[in-house]
Amino acid sequence: MVFAVANNLQRGAASVVPLEAGGPIRLVLRLLRAPRWLLGSFLAVLALGLHTLALGQGSVIVVQSLLAAGLVAALAIEAGQERRWMHPGEVIGSVLLVAGVILVLGIGRPGGGLAVGLDEQLITAAALVVVAGIGLIGFRLHSRVRLSALVMGSAAGACFALDAVFLKGLADYVGSLDALPSVLDLAGFMAASTVGNLIVQRAYQLAPLRFVLPAVTAGDPLAAFAIGKLVLQEHLTGGAFAVLAVSGGLAAMAIGIVVTTTTSTPLEDRPSPPAGPAPDPSSTPDPDPAPDPTPRPEPGSTSAPGPTPEPRSAVDPGPDGGPRPVDAAEPHHGA
Repeated sequence: MVFAVANNLQRGAASVVPLEAGGPIRLVLRLLRAPRWLLGSFLAVLALGLHTLALGQGSVIVVQSLLAAGLVAALAIEAGQERRWMHPGEVIGSVLLVAGVILVLGIGRPGGGLAVGLDEQLITAAALVVVAGIGLIGFRLHSRVRLSALVMGSAAGACFALDAVFLKGLADYVGSLDALPSVLDLAGFMAASTVGNLIVQRAYQLAPLRFVLPAVTAGDPLAAFAIGKLVLQEHLTGGAFAVLAVSGGLAAMAIGIVVTTTTSTPLEDRPSPPAGPAPDPSSTPDPDPAPDPTPRPEPGSTSAPGPTPEPRSAVDPGPDGGPRPVDAAEPHHGA
């Protein structure tokens, strides 16, 4: 549950950083100034302490598989933040993931295994390099958001499974942290945890939590099962039926990833750009101005318009009403 809350806080802080802001190092440096991300990191450290205590008491396969229980809580928290119900694909995928974990733990009952020594440390470090490369390939697919989230989330989950191997070795040396094996385990844990967090923060920046976290949650126990069996030689205690149950559980996890990440939910990983300022009504021109009653001069005219003069006839009426010559009406003054 603590991991679920931490994941939601970190994803919320990372999602508001544009992809153009720079690479993963710049992303983390920018997030270090975000209070929301810092709170999520504090909770992640708290969960890590509980994680270490659990690894000191149980196998890697058991502890990492139990982390899948936080998936439903994380998706429910995100749905609440977005003010919506969980979509059917999210519910079905979450149920399949949890059912797969229950099959692995309840029937497979993994346990035993070797202590983490130098050989196990070297093999785990080599696996970390491979997983980091897969995470980089996943980011190159960022134009296909769901596929990129699936690849990067699975790679991050595998990194967390690998850091659990180092963390388990560190828990075995709790009484002598200055011994060389514990120093190597600490360095390996920090490297695996840093790579995993860089990948997952990049994935949170790219896609919603419901696309990333299912892959992280399932990738962790799947990788833990592989490394627990192949490197630490942890074994199943339920016989042939346990092998069948574990195979079915792993298949249910894989199907849960596909169902959850390919849900028909529309992608909402980036807010729409803000609209420009509203135009000032006082500066908006009138689309249909009233006609100006003042007559305008004809093109080419040089004088102002005025009243039209009455036409004059060639002769004016005389005193007796008869016609008189024009030159008699207005006498000329000679020089």
